[in-house]
Amino acid sequence: MPINYKDFFPAVLKSGFFSTEHEALPATVARASEWVSGTGVKVINVETVVLPNISEVEDASQVGIRTSGEMSSHWYQIVRVWYEV
Repeated sequence: MPINYKDFFPAVLKSGFFSTEHEALPATVARASEWVSGTGVKVINVETVVLPNISEVEDASQVGIRTSGEMSSHWYQIVRVWYEV
């Protein structure tokens, strides 16, 4: 049984010079649910993953995400859907 996953990053609602506003987690979960319903995949598991310093969904698949001690760090909660291929 081959498996795969799809990550859903919170959508950017407003982007400014000093801050960026993202959608709330329930909205991200709703988008993941719509994708599952639309594709008809067989879901194995759904989880939330908290990752530092990512700006795009593709960054969530990196195996070496680094954060430093004295510097500012932004953490993001994403929704990951594991499914059968």
